[in-house]
Amino acid sequence: MRNLILFLTFLIPVLFISCEEKQLNEVWPPVNFAGAPRPVITKVYPDPATSDKDSVSFAGVGIIYIEGENFSDKPIENTVHFNGKLGETLESNSTLLKVRIANVVGDSIVVKLNVTGSLLYATYKENDLYGPFKTKNAARSYLAIDQNTDISGLAVDENDNVYVLTTQKKILKISNPESDAVVFADAIFIVAPGMRMGPDSLLYITRGTKSLYTVGEGGKTARLISYNNKVGPIDFDANKNLFAGGKGETIEVLKASDGTDETVADYTGYEITSLRVFDGYVYVSGKYTGDDSLAMTQAIWKNQILDSDGNLGTNELVIDWGTFVGEDGPDITAITFDEDGEMYIGQNKDGAIYMLNSNEYFYPQILTSPSTNLTWGNGDYLYVSKHPDDPAAWDLVRVEVTKKGAIYYGR
Repeated sequence: MRNLILFLTFLIPVLFISCEEKQLNEVWPPVNFAGAPRPVITKVYPDPATSDKDSVSFAGVGIIYIEGENFSDKPIENTVHFNGKLGETLESNSTLLKVRIANVVGDSIVVKLNVTGSLLYATYKENDLYGPFKTKNAARSYLAIDQNTDISGLAVDENDNVYVLTTQKKILKISNPESDAVVFADAIFIVAPGMRMGPDSLLYITRGTKSLYTVGEGGKTARLISYNNKVGPIDFDANKNLFAGGKGETIEVLKASDGTDETVADYTGYEITSLRVFDGYVYVSGKYTGDDSLAMTQAIWKNQILDSDGNLGTNELVIDWGTFVGEDGPDITAITFDEDGEMYIGQNKDGAIYMLNSNEYFYPQILTSPSTNLTWGNGDYLYVSKHPDDPAAWDLVRVEVTKKGAIYYGR
């Protein structure tokens, strides 16, 4: 009996609360609740800056505009889904939304919009006037590269064929992300911190020593010269001079005029980790290897090219990278430029690629670090090699953009 009384004592309040809640929520929405007006979509179209020449948006990074009626002025109150996946509303007013699309690929994407307070949503499928909304991958991995293909170096020729070196001492040539790799040439080493297609259709390659090698299709790497100091990253200028830097803490130039090497800049205490010629300057990134606690840990400099023999001006600081990113910040792995002068900085962690002038990451929604090498093709593609410690993450990626890279003088 005592247990029954305790049970009833517990049960009765619960029943009372449950009944009370049911009564309060019995009818929803209330009979006099009209809600906000139903949103209407009349047009969906891509931002040309994030779509290809056929107006197909890049999935995950593309920006689109949605025209219509009854939108909210507050971006957070406009929820947009693409084939069921949530996008990001960036800006809004009552008739126009600016939205970053979800990472969804398709030829006829269903766009659904809900506005806070409205009981009904708007749908856009295919429109007689504007057609279906299409998306495509902006970043495509090369199927020929996987965890079984340990690659080093990265070069691209004038036809956008890609070249990499493997630990099997084979230089592979790959024409597109879906194609098989073919052996372009043989090598006598397995690491290539510097690789460029040269003006004579030969590949120019360094291995981190003082030696510079060349090789043509069907051949085997042969040493061309021995530099004054150890070299890694390389690049040509408009006069076909070849600049190189590396653990030797200098910039070396192989003169096109007579084939001799000369030291043209001194970076004592700094290993040069990347090098790129742009707009009459040689840009380098350097990592400090000395014991001066007051020295910059990492930085980017530029040296003006003074003449046709590749003599350089003084070291001019572009950015103190170590201070910029902080003590535990990412190392610079590569630098390159687009045709507008934007500097793209490859990183070994955090974001994959940082755009220095724009002060933002490049395609952070779809690209992850590290980015080991960056090389632009002749078209609208930026090529990125990824070589972290985990072989499962080795990758070679072709990234489509809406602008071209700055000229590479070697090809």
